[in-house]
Amino acid sequence: MGAIDYDAWAQTYDDTRGASPSVLRPMLTALGPAASRSLLDIGGGTGNFAKALADEGFHVRLCDYSPEMARRAVVKLSGAPVFVADAAHLPFAEGSFDSAISVNVLGHVEDWHSMLAEARRVIREGPYVMKASTRETLEANWVVEYLPGIRDHAPVHHYQRDSAIIDALREAGFSRVELSRVHYTEMVDGSIQALKHFPEVFLDDERILNTATLKRLPGAEREAGLAALRRDYASGRLKEIVARYAPLVGEYGDGSVFAAWP
Repeated sequence: MGAIDYDAWAQTYDDTRGASPSVLRPMLTALGPAASRSLLDIGGGTGNFAKALADEGFHVRLCDYSPEMARRAVVKLSGAPVFVADAAHLPFAEGSFDSAISVNVLGHVEDWHSMLAEARRVIREGPYVMKASTRETLEANWVVEYLPGIRDHAPVHHYQRDSAIIDALREAGFSRVELSRVHYTEMVDGSIQALKHFPEVFLDDERILNTATLKRLPGAEREAGLAALRRDYASGRLKEIVARYAPLVGEYGDGSVFAAWP
């Protein structure tokens, strides 16, 4: 399994990443009115979602494990505090924030149970809102037809089932947990779950390779799978593959949003 150099990735991250409205909508619904409430973006990367939530009226703070990701977030957040910190060991006192979020972070944190416990520790009334790719959304993604190694080369903790995450949130001290689905309608988010709705993107090496999922795959395996995908795109067979997965996409969406309250 290839390790990801997050500091290096920060150089190109924003080429294919933004605060997707498809993710923001369910997160804002769960968070409720901003009313100048404080919010911590855990593993907030270069600050795309923190910036969007600041624009909504939240008093945002951001932390990320990568110094280079955090450095880029400083520029976007116009003076809002940014910290370099491990999501599983947050450097904040208990109850420091009204609420918290994390977007596509859980699968990057090996000690993800501690991450959830830390999120619970540092918030007051909440909620903690977390968007994650789960086992269900992975199996609903037609890309695994061509790149089955996505399952094998992801960290063992990366794709948890929805039920396992809900159980872990409750074990972390959250008494109320709600689940909603993300359905991407735009290409702002460069994740593999969003890009499956835009098959033509897989013809563009520069864009498709700027995603963690494909960065982890061995080069030869990745190239063979993409070559087969592109042949099926040219012949029209890819439409049949995509259609076969459509019922699962309808049921599980493209990602899960967990909203949890103490």
